[in-house]
Amino acid sequence: MGCGTGQSTILLASYFQRIIGYDISEYQINKANEINAHPNINYKFLVDNDIPHEDSSLTLIISGQAAHWLDLPHFYNEVKRTLKINGVLAFFGYAFVQICGRKSEQLNEIIANFYKNTLDGYVQKESKEAYFGRYRDEKFQIPLSSTDFIRDDSVVIECKWSIRRLLGYMASWSGFQNFLKQHRESTALDDLRLQILKCLDVFDDEYELDLSFDTYILMNRKIE
Repeated sequence: MGCGTGQSTILLASYFQRIIGYDISEYQINKANEINAHPNINYKFLVDNDIPHEDSSLTLIISGQAAHWLDLPHFYNEVKRTLKINGVLAFFGYAFVQICGRKSEQLNEIIANFYKNTLDGYVQKESKEAYFGRYRDEKFQIPLSSTDFIRDDSVVIECKWSIRRLLGYMASWSGFQNFLKQHRESTALDDLRLQILKCLDVFDDEYELDLSFDTYILMNRKIE
């Protein structure tokens, strides 16, 4: 649920005979189908939180970095209806990006200021529930079994990204897209780029940064 272009969905291809990714964005679904190379995966447009499957028919339902957009009370009812006995619901996501290594303290402050100040009023509270709340709120504690709920925060994604790629990632934020709708001529992202280059005393957008993303996963299963 909330599959986007299928980045998480394709990871399941080797483990299940049939996989369907759903999203409310027709653009994302069209893109997912365009690049899909797995015959056992299909992507479909979904207009609401109904799960279009028969009762007790699904083994696994996942939502990666998207559960905060769901109408959770309704969604949980649909999960209980469609999961098989011992079927699993899993939410997972990642926290706000952290820069590591040289000048990390200054760089993280620059990015945090951009998020908190430039994008103030444009970032929806649901996004903050993922990036900063990390799904700790009670509503994300999947109400299936009282004994089998699992949460794991142990995995950290570490990667090297160029400054250009980092800025491209930030440009994809829903908060920044909301900002652009009101400030189409804004140079905010280019100003941020110049701040980062100046902080590092470099001139090349391809300069690589060490990044980390804390991750979290919540799982529970249907026992009756």
